[in-house]
Amino acid sequence: MKRTIILSLALVVLITSVLAACTAKTDDDSTSTTEANLDNVGTEIGFETDENGEEVAVVYETDKKGNTIAIKLDKDGNKMKNDKGEYVTVKTDYKLTTEPPEENDSTQSNDSTEKLTTTTTEKPTGTTKKDIPNTSSKDTTKFEGSDNVPKTDATGKEVNFSEADQSILKSMLEVPYLYLSNYENSDGVPIDIACHTAVWMAEHEGNIRNTYPSSPIVLNLFKFYGQTVVNFKTQCNEFAADSKAPISYNKKNDTFNISAFTKKKQTVSITKIEDLGDNNFYKVTGSVKGCNKRKVIAIVQKNKLDTSLGFSIKALKWS
Repeated sequence: MKRTIILSLALVVLITSVLAACTAKTDDDSTSTTEANLDNVGTEIGFETDENGEEVAVVYETDKKGNTIAIKLDKDGNKMKNDKGEYVTVKTDYKLTTEPPEENDSTQSNDSTEKLTTTTTEKPTGTTKKDIPNTSSKDTTKFEGSDNVPKTDATGKEVNFSEADQSILKSMLEVPYLYLSNYENSDGVPIDIACHTAVWMAEHEGNIRNTYPSSPIVLNLFKFYGQTVVNFKTQCNEFAADSKAPISYNKKNDTFNISAFTKKKQTVSITKIEDLGDNNFYKVTGSVKGCNKRKVIAIVQKNKLDTSLGFSIKALKWS
């Protein structure tokens, strides 16, 4: 089946012939296979069209012959198997590359956080009140692996979103402590805000528990930001501690622990939305209360990576 949309966001390439024979020490000095403990195995996640004509999430790997295969993922981000225990694959024309991603060189602030407590996220409402018609753009987003994402200083034609869409964007921008870092899309997603986003996404999905397999956590971050959060597993514990995010990664079991859900911090009121004219990119400007920031600019993309959100945040600038 011809691939219709694809997000090529590699961390590193998985060399299976080496991993099968190697072993490595975990943080607690126990010994297990390197394959089970590599934090940055090549995880390229994308979307393909299956035999039923539906777009499905897949992870790209290489088979024994070195050919790229696309394995279907379930709703929890786990690789699907058939009754015979074989991975369920979808036809693809995508080819894995061996080029490493760019270093995460994002700008991070030293804002402090207060004690975190469990709470439910309130449903926000739209705040743009200008007499501007709603955008008629449909979700025709295409992912070619080399999207030229606009910078936060880009400008475009002012448009409006429906109240429902504004409500979603407001909620995403109100992820507690999202204001801790600024970044352009090419910088990569800062780990500190990714930690808080992972907690928020877990609560957003309503799957409330303490321990989570790593796959759905990583996949949720991919949906929220529209790109892989590079080095998230290896750096999660360090940045979570510094930013007081209630999440930790257990390398031995390849799981995340979320000890609490974070109470609301900042409040965002959307004041302007601009159509940036290419591939459903928009610039969203808002006023901010409840923290030491007063304004936020976000570059967002309208897409279907997460059907309950419908957007990914591609860049952020708080001031």
